[in-house]
Amino acid sequence: MENWNRRSVLATGALFAVGTGLAAGKRKRTDELAFVEADGWSASDGGARNARRVSARSIDAPETVAWRYDGGREPVVVDGTVYLGGETVRALDAATGSLEWETEIDGTSPELAVAGDTVYAGGAELVALEAGTGDVRWSRSVESGEEVAAPLLGYGTAYVLAAGSLYAFDASDGTHRWELDAVSVNGRSMPFRTHPSGIVAANGAIWAVLEGTGSDGLAELDPETGETRWSGPVDAGTAALSATERTLLIQNNSHEGVYVFDAETKETGALLSDAYVTAAADGVAVTQGRYQVGATAIGGSDATAGWSHDGAYTHGLPVIVGDTVVVTHSTPGPETDDAVVGFDLENGDERWRFVFDDGENWNDGADADYLVVENDAIYVPRGTDLVAIRPDDWEGAEPEDETETDQEDSSDGEGSDESDKDDGNSSDGGADDDAIDGSEGTGNDTENERGDENGSSDGNGTDDDAGETGSDGDADGTPGFTVGAGAAGGALGLEWLRRRGRAGDDLEE
Repeated sequence: MENWNRRSVLATGALFAVGTGLAAGKRKRTDELAFVEADGWSASDGGARNARRVSARSIDAPETVAWRYDGGREPVVVDGTVYLGGETVRALDAATGSLEWETEIDGTSPELAVAGDTVYAGGAELVALEAGTGDVRWSRSVESGEEVAAPLLGYGTAYVLAAGSLYAFDASDGTHRWELDAVSVNGRSMPFRTHPSGIVAANGAIWAVLEGTGSDGLAELDPETGETRWSGPVDAGTAALSATERTLLIQNNSHEGVYVFDAETKETGALLSDAYVTAAADGVAVTQGRYQVGATAIGGSDATAGWSHDGAYTHGLPVIVGDTVVVTHSTPGPETDDAVVGFDLENGDERWRFVFDDGENWNDGADADYLVVENDAIYVPRGTDLVAIRPDDWEGAEPEDETETDQEDSSDGEGSDESDKDDGNSSDGGADDDAIDGSEGTGNDTENERGDENGSSDGNGTDDDAGETGSDGDADGTPGFTVGAGAAGGALGLEWLRRRGRAGDDLEE
C-alpha cells in the first residue's frame, strides 16, 4: 500500500483561477486528450458523466424476474458481469445471477467503477481488482486516513475524492499523478465536495463541485495536471453534476432544481424546477423531483416535445435508454402497485409496464434506492434483494448503437463518448442449474393500455425566470446563480432527500 502525502497546491499559484470566472493563465484546453469510457453501466450513475444513460436504440419490455440475489447492493454491470460493492466485492453472472468471485477489502465501498478489465473500489484505500478473478492488482491510500469513494474514471486516470481533496492516480498501475486540496473561487479557497456525484468527466475536462460558506463553487480542471481552467460561484446547496457533450446539469438541493450550464460558454440557462436526479442525453434532460418526472429539451434541441407525469413521491430514478425513459413507479401507501415503467422519450407516452407481485413493497416510487439498466436487463432492489428483470427471450446479445444521434466531434478533445459504443455486455447465456432464484414475476407489456394514470402535461419543468443571470451573471461568463439564495427552500427538501437513499448522502448538516 502506498500513502501519498498531501502537498500545498497554493504554492503552485498558477493552479488557481483568480477573479470571477477567469481561466487560470488562459490555458488552452488539451484538445488531443481523448476521453474513453467503459462500455456498460460502469459506475453508480452509469459512467463518468453521471448521465444515467444507456447507449442502445431502445429497450424491450421486461416480462419476467430472471433471478434474485440476497443482500445485493446497487450494481455496476459490464461485459456480462454484475459487480456489487461493500466490505466484500462480488461478481455475479448477469445471465444467471450465480456468484463468480468475491474479494474482501478494507473498509466499505458501496459504489464501484469499472474500466477495461479492472474493477475499482473505495474504502480505507482505493483498490484495483482484476475483473475476471477479483485478485487485487494494486491499492493506494491518502494521507488524511479518510475512506475514499469509488473513483471517477476517465482519460486513463482514477480521480478520487477524500476529506475535501481530489486525488488523481494512473488507472493502470496506481501511480500518483496530482492532487488538489482546494480551488480558488473569486479569491476564496474552497475544498471539493466529497461525494462521487460531485465530479464528472466531460468536454475534455474534469468538472467538480466545491463547498463554500454562503455559496458553493464550480471548477473546470485540466485532467492531466489538475490546473484550474475556470472557476465560478454557484448557489449554496449544489450537490451533484450530470453531463452531456457540452452541457452540465447542476443539481441544487436548496432550490429543488437543476441548472442547465453551457460548458463551452460558461453561461447558465434555464432552471428545471422540481428536479433532484437527472438523466441526460444530447439535447434532453430527464429529471425526477418529489412531484413529477419529466423530459425537457436543452440547448435548442427538438429531441423531446417536453412532458411530465405528476404524482407526489410516485416516480423514482430515471434512466434514458435510447428513445425510452425507464423509471420505478409506486403510489405511496400500504397497498402499492410497484412497477418499472417505460415512457417514450419524445412525447412521454407509456410504452410498457412491469408490475411486481412478489409481496415486497416500496414505500413509494422514490423508495427504490437504485435503478440500473444494461443490455435489455433492469436491476432494482426488492426488499433486501437485488432483482434482475428482462424479456423472456433475453439472450444477452449486444444492443445496437445509437449511430444516428450519438456521433461526437472528436475535435473537442473527448474522443469517443460512452454513447458511441455498444454496451458490450455479451454473455454465453449458459444456464446454471444452481441459479440463485428463477422465480417468475408478472410482466405486463401494455402499449399505453393504462394511459397516463398520473396525469400528463406538456410542461417541461422550466422556470421562465431562470434565465436571468442575477448578481453574478455579468459578461465575464460567471454562472448566473444567486449567491446564498434558497436556504429556506433547502430545508423543505431534507425529508425528500433522506428518502432517496444514496442521494441523501448529498446532505451535510
